Amino acid sequence: MKLKASTKFTLSILFVLLTVFSFYAYYYYKHYKRPYAVLISPENKIQLVSEHASISTSILKLPNGSINRATVKPSTVYLKEASTGAIIPSRLSVSRKGNVITLVPNHPLKLNTTYIFTVTRGVKDLSGASFIPYTSTFTTGSASSKELLDVKFEKVRLPNAPAMYSSLTFGPDGKLYALGIDGIISRFSVLGDGTLSDPELIYSLQDASGKRQQRLSIGLTFDPSSTANNLIAYVSNSTFVFQDGPDWDGKLTRLSGPKLENVQDLLIHLPRSYKDHLTNSLAFGPDGALYFPQGSNSALGEADKTWGFRKEHLLSATILRLDLKMLGKVLPLDVKTPEGGGTYNPYAPDAPLTIYATGIRNAYDLVWHSNGELYVPNNGSAPGGNTPASIAGARRPDGSLYKGPSIPSLAKVKQIEKDLLFRIHKGGYYGHPNPLRGEYVLNGGNPTDSTDPAQTDDYPVGTLPDANWQGFVFDFHNNKSPNGVIEYKSNAFGGALKGKLIIARYSTDDLITLSPCKVRKGILNFVEGSAIEGFSGLVMPLDLIEDTKTGNIYVSEYGTGGISLLRPKVTNNPISMMNTPPR
Repeated sequence: MKLKASTKFTLSILFVLLTVFSFYAYYYYKHYKRPYAVLISPENKIQLVSEHASISTSILKLPNGSINRATVKPSTVYLKEASTGAIIPSRLSVSRKGNVITLVPNHPLKLNTTYIFTVTRGVKDLSGASFIPYTSTFTTGSASSKELLDVKFEKVRLPNAPAMYSSLTFGPDGKLYALGIDGIISRFSVLGDGTLSDPELIYSLQDASGKRQQRLSIGLTFDPSSTANNLIAYVSNSTFVFQDGPDWDGKLTRLSGPKLENVQDLLIHLPRSYKDHLTNSLAFGPDGALYFPQGSNSALGEADKTWGFRKEHLLSATILRLDLKMLGKVLPLDVKTPEGGGTYNPYAPDAPLTIYATGIRNAYDLVWHSNGELYVPNNGSAPGGNTPASIAGARRPDGSLYKGPSIPSLAKVKQIEKDLLFRIHKGGYYGHPNPLRGEYVLNGGNPTDSTDPAQTDDYPVGTLPDANWQGFVFDFHNNKSPNGVIEYKSNAFGGALKGKLIIARYSTDDLITLSPCKVRKGILNFVEGSAIEGFSGLVMPLDLIEDTKTGNIYVSEYGTGGISLLRPKVTNNPISMMNTPPR
């Protein structure tokens, strides 16, 4: 059959269109459907990385499913020294879910050295699609003039402490008290070798309503005036749910008596998030007042789906201060604030509970250091949260009215918020917005077109941080979940650890050691958990406490349930600390 010229032309056009469509479809599949790395930890171009660092893909885009483990090998994922090109011998692993690649060098990295981490197209997902090649660089820090000498701990698992403990503390009777996440308190005698006796179980908090029921309990501390014969303790607690938590559900409860059998709620109607941002750990300050972090209700300051669209309250995302001497005879004190239909005013001159500092998203623990400073590790948010737009005339914590600048709202913020350590000053703002307090800028804003401290990339360049933003003293980076914190006070190891902060990192299964600067009170240097025997290989460590008489450390391993004893050992191996610029 002979085709007409017009028909031939039409078919030619269709053939061209089909060819073009096929090309773009192929290109789309091969490019846009290819997996790639979004974020690496340590972050690209970051300085002062520990020589004991491991490298992991914090965020991978995996449009076709999990990583093909067989393709992750030294020829496709590697670390090399930038100046020489030397490949660093390392171990590679892929997470159980197939969504994270981790590289662990076999030996400590060189100091003051730049390294290049590479993921090649040889890495593939289970569909066979190759990764888009990715490289990032980082530079290690320099060793300080001081070293931690002979610091090693022997890890001893304690089989008679099997529960999931949220808080550990020593009482004035010398016994170890472990608060279960369900509100049961276990009381242990400490044996001569540091191990624990069988526990005495205290159910008074669970029994307070007249019917035994679990209480979601986080903080436990003893009153400084408490004695072995006059026990007085305080517990922060709420309804035992981890999802769809009732609002205004937080409590502070006093327990007293030989068996802590006397129960009295002191504060009721503290904020409570939809999930697990709660009224957290407790610590008495040098002024005799009780301080505690109150978690946020949202990811980044504005209500969002993940956190049940619950707005921030006046008392949320704060460090709160309770003057126990100002509590009246009528208890409990209802601290529900006006936005929830209550009448409590934390700014009133005679208010027992006041706002000490603001903008602390979710701090699990806090410690008053012997240098007089209050240090607070804060957990940052995953991507996807929202921030509020500014409102002129909003009352700020100092009593002034917000007059600008105008701050735009952000929806579904793309970046991970870093985990940071704060040195808390009275009246300071630390980066988590709250419209009810006239605080709108997330962390450091985005003031310049360079990389700024705690920058929020989604803001337009020129967005200044809040005028009262106090910054941070140490950057844990992403996804570390720093929680329990202590100041080590024992003279073990010749006092080498004395005065150091030791912080449990839930997500990296270790303890990190930070050294406060004696002059500026910021953080001078640090030691990763992998550098100290006994400080790594933990399972989701949540809280820790030191027996100051022996230097023994007790760690709550939430991932397995139970307590591990870290007992000082004698060693002759020096461990250098990494310098950080004092803040």
